[in-house]
Amino acid sequence: MRSSTTKVTRGTGLAAGAVAALALTVGVVLEESPDVIDKSTPGAADSAPGSRLYWSQVVRPGFPDPFTRLVVADSDGGNVRTLTFPAGGVKDIHPRVSPDGERVVFERDDPEGKAHLVVVEAAGVLRSQRVLDLGCLDPCLEDQSPTWTPDGRHVVFTRVMGPFNQAKGSGKSAVLWRSDLRGDRLVRLSEPGIDGRFEDYDATFAPAGYIVFRRFNKAINRSAAYRMEADGSHARRLTPWSLDVDAVSVSPALSGPSRNLVVFETYGQGTLIDSAVATVTADPPGQKPDIRYLTSPRPTLGSSGNNNPAWSPNGRKIVYGNGQGGDILTMRWDGSNKKTVSASLLPELHPAWGAAPS
Repeated sequence: MRSSTTKVTRGTGLAAGAVAALALTVGVVLEESPDVIDKSTPGAADSAPGSRLYWSQVVRPGFPDPFTRLVVADSDGGNVRTLTFPAGGVKDIHPRVSPDGERVVFERDDPEGKAHLVVVEAAGVLRSQRVLDLGCLDPCLEDQSPTWTPDGRHVVFTRVMGPFNQAKGSGKSAVLWRSDLRGDRLVRLSEPGIDGRFEDYDATFAPAGYIVFRRFNKAINRSAAYRMEADGSHARRLTPWSLDVDAVSVSPALSGPSRNLVVFETYGQGTLIDSAVATVTADPPGQKPDIRYLTSPRPTLGSSGNNNPAWSPNGRKIVYGNGQGGDILTMRWDGSNKKTVSASLLPELHPAWGAAPS
């Protein structure tokens, strides 16, 4: 979970009693998809030529000056190659692919932990990249967690503002903004009046035009999935606070069973449980949330959770990470046909799935 005060990666395990209690209180559907994973070597049999996978890869873990780079692979996990070449101590994370597949926007955390937004070309031998200057000046601390708007000409991100004199040393504001790549047209998206009480992160756009995002409740230190209109109006909660979600993403499917489906990472009852991947529908409003686990929320020996889910470009599959060993996996939208697609011994995280560049 990320807030204006912390940047951490969580992962613990869910006791069976907690699962049952959660089902009674929030309407959880416990028809879990079994975690039967195909760990065969990635190959052309599962390839989708029209798309690519991206993720972060930690280099030199446990040694001085480790760094985290972005890599790109075919949709079956084969043909892995390096996309970014950060210096020691730098972390390139949270990649998001432009709608046309030509560019990737990501967050670069410098050795001091400050975030910057960077855009890199997805194709070519000499991939040019540039740091986005979106006018983050004091008391602005940083811009983080970027994504693209559907037109591919703007980015949406969380801007963290000081002073850091709020409860627990948190900042004055951490809400969603939209800007063109020059920083000339900066527009706030989060509703007014939430600053200091809530923080907004991880925006994604549905084909119908609305935005799904994660809202962090500072009073209870938990997050929920939210939906709002493209102009920031009519925000409403999709998941109970008890699920404590992260990495929220709405399906890009135009039709079919995954249309309007939101996938997310959940920590359930706090640090006593494993992180798991689950879904909830973003439509229609006013109904009791129908939470469906795609990976098991029950702990296993040595388990460290499943996390960071993201949709394939057609909304039929999901890519996600597994904290145990840092693998990257894919599965169908309903949790079936789980396959390991990463083959590296290095820790890997923060996957994304986008269209292949032309």
